[in-house]
Amino acid sequence: MPKPRKSLEQLRLSGTLGKNPGRYATRYEPPDDRAVGEPYEWLPAEAREAWREMVPNLPWLRRCHRGIVGITAILVGKMKKDALGLSGMTLLNQCLGKLGATPESFPKVGWLPPADDNEDPSEKYFR
Repeated sequence: MPKPRKSLEQLRLSGTLGKNPGRYATRYEPPDDRAVGEPYEWLPAEAREAWREMVPNLPWLRRCHRGIVGITAILVGKMKKDALGLSGMTLLNQCLGKLGATPESFPKVGWLPPADDNEDPSEKYFR
């Protein structure tokens, strides 16, 4: 099986995009700055609750992640009701990893919090 493609953002962060710009010249990834939004109406109540708990803790998620967030919310809701078996917990772990919500997968996200506009840039030199 071939290696999965890295996103252009991952390539930029690693420096590969700068070294070989021609290799990736034809690749295009549409930007998606839309927020995840509210949970689907068809989700069970416990899954909608899990969605509302999960999304604020993962600020890098965008609208295109809604499907996997929905699956993860269903699994978390089942786990809260103690109705999730071992295979379900394995699937939940995989979903959380794909969302960048595990310690192992978080560094792959490449997310930086928004800069604080009130911070004095000279503060780092005079501490």
